[in-house]
Amino acid sequence: MKLDWKSNDSSRSKIISGGLMQISSAGSQLLVGTDWLSRATLLRRVDPTGMFIIDQFEVHDETGEAVILEEETMGGGGVYAMTAARMFLPPSKCALVVDQGQDFPLDFKDQLMSMGEDMFWFRECQGASTRALNMYSGRRIGDGHQSFKYLSRQAQIQLQDLVCAPSPFVNTLPDYIHLVCLLDRASAVCDELEHLRRKFPHLASWEPKIIWEPLGQACVHANLDKVASIASQFAVFSPNVLEIQSLLSIPQIVSPEAVESAAREFGNLIPDTTVIVRAGPLGSFTVSKTWSGWVPAYWKPKEQDRVIDPTGGGNAWLGGLCAGLLLSKGDIKLGCFFGSAAASFAIEQRGLPHLDKGYWNSDDPWRRLREVAARMDILTRT
Repeated sequence: MKLDWKSNDSSRSKIISGGLMQISSAGSQLLVGTDWLSRATLLRRVDPTGMFIIDQFEVHDETGEAVILEEETMGGGGVYAMTAARMFLPPSKCALVVDQGQDFPLDFKDQLMSMGEDMFWFRECQGASTRALNMYSGRRIGDGHQSFKYLSRQAQIQLQDLVCAPSPFVNTLPDYIHLVCLLDRASAVCDELEHLRRKFPHLASWEPKIIWEPLGQACVHANLDKVASIASQFAVFSPNVLEIQSLLSIPQIVSPEAVESAAREFGNLIPDTTVIVRAGPLGSFTVSKTWSGWVPAYWKPKEQDRVIDPTGGGNAWLGGLCAGLLLSKGDIKLGCFFGSAAASFAIEQRGLPHLDKGYWNSDDPWRRLREVAARMDILTRT
């Protein structure tokens, strides 16, 4: 199945034929002119290492009893990240390993394949697919405190699954890798990367840029030194605001001043790594060697009724970031624009965004990207 991965938006088409899209007068530019298709061919890939998970949900009824709903959705940080990257990249520049158990729903596979066959490796495995239960203390999905537990085996994705036979992705090495995990897993990825470089000649000079999204359980003050040590080996470290405040053992206050202070404090510990703190409706604050500042969330405070389920929003933000970094050759500010636009699609429904005839959720990601950039331009001039 060969799909048209470009937007159907008429203004986007004019931009492609026109030569250069300038999406920020502050200087971030993205070449999408007549050489766009040939340039896209020369790009490498964006890969996640997260598992594909079938999500189930538990809420509480009016008596306080736990009730498991019949609803199932596709989940897992890697799936949300890769779907977000796919909004801006052709399928051949995305890669996702899906371990397909004997109970894997056919409609899930059809929905994934609609994004482009080139980006998936469905590995058949014995037994059940990876399933997890998302438990909410409230009466609806998304209400109250959320907890999480696995219901079946966990099939971890290794770096070698992305770059070594029998992987179908072996011929193109990824430039950007999204990693969502605990401390031990992050450390193991560093060790595996060094092992692969030593073992395989074609990987000797491979230097992927890894974006680490830590799981909340890792972000406790007792782990501060270990987290900083591991994060210093990656290109980007991106917790949410509550996670970084817990890590630093500072009051959990969600305000622009508190977010910026926490980001700068942790950034001082790892000056060579970009730190991006995601703060929901406030947007994100970045500390890096090339640019530091805020990028707003796409959905404005008065539009929060458009946020149906925040699940996967952070994963999607970082998948969009990876796509933006790949396309812009590492422009961190521009990458954050992509992250904001991508996350808006992940949180406006339950489950993954839907692709149909070139549009995602009946809208164009590039239009939302331009809107984020326009708002940034206004902010920099006020």
